Parts: sequence; C-alpha cells; structure tokens
Amino acid sequence: MYITYYRNQKSIDLQDKTDFRLSLTGGEYRPTWLVRVSDWTVVPGSEASYGYHTLSYCWEQSGEIVERDDGGYDCIDEGDHCIVDGYNINEVDCTGIKRYLMRSIPPNKTTTSAKSATFEELIQQICKDFQVGYLWYDKACIDQANKKEKAREIRQMHKIYKNARYTLALVPELCITKNEDFQCEHSYYGNAARLTALNQISNSRWSKRSWTLEEVMMSRRILFVGADTNLFQHSLHTTTIPTTYDDFSGTLLDFGGRSHVNGTINQALHHAHFRTSTKPHDMVFALINTFAHLCDEIEINYSTDIQTTLNNFYRHIALQDLSILCFGSARGQSGSKQKQSTMGNYNLLSWTGVHGVHSTEPVNTATHAGLSYNIDNNMQMRITTKHWWRISIEEYSSYKKNRSVMKNMDDNLAKIYKARSRGIPSDMTCADKDTILNEWDMEISMLTSCWMTHFHEQKDGLLTQTRPLSLTENCEECLILPILFECYQPVYKHSKYHRSGVLYIERYLHAYVLPVFRECSDGVGRYKAIGVYLLGRELIRRDGKTMNWNHAVGRDDIDPNQSPQEILNILVENNCHSVPQEFIIE
Repeated sequence: MYITYYRNQKSIDLQDKTDFRLSLTGGEYRPTWLVRVSDWTVVPGSEASYGYHTLSYCWEQSGEIVERDDGGYDCIDEGDHCIVDGYNINEVDCTGIKRYLMRSIPPNKTTTSAKSATFEELIQQICKDFQVGYLWYDKACIDQANKKEKAREIRQMHKIYKNARYTLALVPELCITKNEDFQCEHSYYGNAARLTALNQISNSRWSKRSWTLEEVMMSRRILFVGADTNLFQHSLHTTTIPTTYDDFSGTLLDFGGRSHVNGTINQALHHAHFRTSTKPHDMVFALINTFAHLCDEIEINYSTDIQTTLNNFYRHIALQDLSILCFGSARGQSGSKQKQSTMGNYNLLSWTGVHGVHSTEPVNTATHAGLSYNIDNNMQMRITTKHWWRISIEEYSSYKKNRSVMKNMDDNLAKIYKARSRGIPSDMTCADKDTILNEWDMEISMLTSCWMTHFHEQKDGLLTQTRPLSLTENCEECLILPILFECYQPVYKHSKYHRSGVLYIERYLHAYVLPVFRECSDGVGRYKAIGVYLLGRELIRRDGKTMNWNHAVGRDDIDPNQSPQEILNILVENNCHSVPQEFIIE
C-alpha cells in the first residue's frame, strides 16, 4: 500500500498545541541508534542530546507486501508514495475522503505540486514539517538480519517509546471529510471533526496491529498524522493539563504511568485480544514488552511453537496478576457481539478471558489470606480455598422478553443516562424492579466496560440488594471465590477555562468486582471462568440514593474507604466451609 501525504495539513485539535508539542523534552534514556532527520543518516542515540521521537506505523502501508516461497513476507517499496504541496485544504468541493480514495491531485498546477517518494523520503518530509530532529523506527534502527540484535532491541522498545518526546503515528486513513464538521460542536468530543477522526483511527489498519498497541501504550504523547490532517494527544492521568477525552487520553497513553496504580494486565488484554500481527508470535512479544517488569524471564524466540509461547505468557502473567480474571461479556447492550476476538484459533482456556472482553481500567487485586492457586502443566488454574458462594442468577434478556418490556426498558435506559448526566438520580429505595435493573445495567457498563447479562437477587431481601453480572455464558447457578478487584474509575470534569469537550480528571472512583465461575457439565470440581459480579462502588455526592454503597452491598459493616483486603475479609467471614476445596478452572 502507498500513502498520499498533503503537507498543508489542518489540525483537528480544539486548541493550537504546537507550542506545547515543541516544548516537550522526553526522558533521559537514548536508543542505541537513531535517524538524524536532516540528512537521513543512522547515528548513535547519544547524539540526540535534546531528545528524540518515535514512529508508529503499519509495515504493510510502507510499500507492496510480497509473499516469499518460504511463507514469509517482504515489503517492496517502488517509490509510489506521494507528497502534495500547496493544496488549499479548506476547499469544500473536494473532501479529504475523495482525495484519499481516488489519490487525485487538484487541477490547479500553478499552486499545487505532487511528487513520488519512497517511504523513507515520505517520513523524512513529515519529520521536517513537524520539526522532528531525531527519529527512531524499527526498519532503520534495528538490524533485521541480526537475530541477537533484533531480540535485544525488541526488549528495549518499551524504554524507547516511553522516553521519546512524543510518538508520530502514521494513519493514512485519517482525513478531513467535511470542513463544516469543524464548526459543528459536540459536547463530549468538542466538534464533529474530532469524532469522525477518532472513528477513522479506530477503524484503521494501525488500530488493528499488535505492535502499534504496545507502541501507543508505552508512549506518553502521540501525534496522529493523516492524509491531510493531524491530531495531538496526551494522557489525562499523568498530567494536570486538560485535554479532550478519547481512548488514548483516557486509557492507552502512558500505560502504567499513573502515580496511584500501575497498569494491569486486564487493561492491555482489553485491546490485545482483538489485534493481529503478520507473525503470530508478535502478538505475545508486544505484550511482553508492555509488561517488561513482569516478563523478564520469558524468552523472545520465534522458533518456539506459537501454542507453547502463548501458554508460557498467560501462565506467567496470571501467576503475578489475577486481574486477568477481570472480564465480562463481549456483547453490547442489544445482545450482539461488539468485537470478534482474534485469539479464537488458539487453544486457550477460559481464565485467559479470550471469550469475553476485559475491563479497561486498572485494578488492585486482593485475595483472601487462606486462598492459594497455581497453574499446572495442562494450563488449568487450580484455586484452593475454604470460602466460596454459590448463587442463583437470572438472565437479563430472558427477563425482558418474559416481561414483554424489552423496548420500554431500553428506552428507559436512555432516560436514566440523560437524568444521570443532569445530576438527577433514581431513588433506589422506592424504584420498581425494571428501573433498578436499568440502573445496574448502566452502572456495570460504566465501571467495567461490559454490559449486564445476568442479575442476582438475595432471597427475602430488598430489591436494592439486586446486583448485576456480565457473563460470557448463560447459567442458572454460579460460583464466586474470594478474589476482589478494586477498579479505579476516573471522574472527568469539564474545564471551565477551555471550550466544550476539554476535560480533566477530578478524582478516581473505587468500584469492587468479584470473578464468576460456573461448573462444567462433564466433570465435578471443574469450572470455567465466565465473567464478573459487580459488588458496588463508593458513594459520590450527587448519587443521593442511586447507588449508595450499602444498597449495593447490603452490608452496613462495610465501608468503601476500607482497604480491599478488609472488605474481602468482612465479606467472607460468614462463608467459611470446614474443609478447603480445590476448584479447577479450565
């Protein structure tokens, strides 16, 4: 694939971020090699005394991909990339999408010119246009033929991207479709142009690759460069500077850089299970770099078969971070599947979460002191404890069908969302059951990124004792073990000093979730991990009686300001069995 790049770009940012972008310095670490942009020469990294930038791109967009006889692939660059000068980007009659799809050059030859370029010439021009002095990118800075050097440099990629001034992400699908979108305000995204741009990035090839996931998660800041427009973004979690909200500022950028909690495995798997790579091993190696502090002992070796590589990775991270169990249904509110996992061809067990979707926010995991677990050679997770609950649950979609109120409840959900946004909560102490279920459906989706599929009601209890579950499989009875996830949900506020759509994080809301299992039909003591049970969250001022903590948990002796370990100990104190039981999770 070849790229057309229009130099006269129009930024989608709501404010001019040029001065901020140029003032960034990055970290102290320097890669082994960098490209000096002025003469496009590979030089020692130490030469870049004032910092460097990194490039994130899709390999297949740098030229034509040709399959070799041995089954591998080569990228052939015939120099058919295109650089356009002098084009009036504000012309309404020739939109960016037309230019991108047709690769058409405007007819006014007196002001506009176009020239063919190799991929390196294209990147050099982009770097000069954005005042980038030194650049790191794999094709130029890693000797691809030297296996030892390649393995060594891959191990350093998390440092390389984390210490860059910012990352340049090349997304040629990003383009202006309608100039009037810049004037069309949007309360959440600022304007319609940003919303369109974020959708284009989300649907691009760049957003579907495993390596680019690692690159954006390790980057502190990113500049998306499209065909004729660009967008700069930084994390809301690691700076006090307000910015617009999206997946990048809200979740992906500067992964693990939050002062209150490190990045956890559920966050990365939320995205990684839906990415692809030319070489299957790269799906694992990209994640190994993302969790370098957990995966130092895992060898990067392309000669190991892919199933063994996957098993080694999942076993290793699960033994250090049980947030791998913090996942729910991949189905949306309507019941249709939102995403299709790319991990379906591999024999991975249920506890890896490949049949669902992981929560997007970091979690702090607490386990009861009497609980122990290991993962055997067959990849079965064996959990031993004296504490467990078996609860009866009801499928939410069946409840709505039986009540013949599916449309009314879905409409009511929209009303509840609008009421919440205006600070008008439902009074859960007197609300009817349909409203309570709608509230829980909204709550679990906001706190875990998963919609409610089932609900649990305590017998002879108040309706406010109802709790939601998000499960990958249907069942009537399930098992809950004493593992508590404390989820950190950011509370966003609009900045009064900036225009609409610019936010900052006021604080973090603590929510509490338990993993859910169901017994397999073909073996006693064998279970599948199928999702999560939302215990509740702390009260915030505007809640009133909507989701008061005691209503959620039903326990006056639990204070959400207690530590997760203390909360878990109180929960299980009356659920102790005389003999420990081993639960085998397949």
